Amino acid sequence: MSYENVGKVVDKWLEDATFRQNLRKDTEGTIRQCKIALTKEETSMLKTIDWNLSDEELKSRISKGM
Repeated sequence: MSYENVGKVVDKWLEDATFRQNLRKDTEGTIRQCKIALTKEETSMLKTIDWNLSDEELKSRISKGM
């Protein structure tokens, strides 16, 4: 399974502080609003991430492949 679109969300998260804040407040709504077409599996995977971790912790997890 390709997670290319998940990578797009992760890239946006890394580059956009407002996007990071919005993911923390409303993960599902923010993902919908970013207009990146995700499969059900990709959406489910992103919803399992604890976006309330510190930016440093999340960056570390992302660099390790989550």
